Amino acid sequence: MHADPAADGPAPGTVDVAVRPAGPGVHVVAVVGDVDAAGVGAVRAGVDEAVGTGARTVVLDLTGVVLLASAGMTLLLEVDQDLRGRGCALLLVAGSVRSVRRPLAITGLDRVLTLHDDVPGALEAASDHG
Repeated sequence: MHADPAADGPAPGTVDVAVRPAGPGVHVVAVVGDVDAAGVGAVRAGVDEAVGTGARTVVLDLTGVVLLASAGMTLLLEVDQDLRGRGCALLLVAGSVRSVRRPLAITGLDRVLTLHDDVPGALEAASDHG
């Protein structure tokens, strides 16, 4: 019996994005795969979909990210600024994922962006601000 390769997430070099409502005015955008120059468009589209359907807070779940490239970090800053300009909030979930935490720490973005360890913690923070 062979394992289903799709069960392990997207193929290398690709990204999957899923958007789901998580409460009044809150949507979770779950990202799995590589957030690089090729993947930033899909992530941005997921955030735009969430805001377009009424989200005032976007929880961006990065715990499935394999690679966070410089283009991905630039996107995170752009999305954060864009949402703030719209009166919305961006909360990032990085967990203990080294492929996300390390580049954010090296660049100092972990002190600029709002990070959480898990989705429930981010949702609790969203309800505290809402």
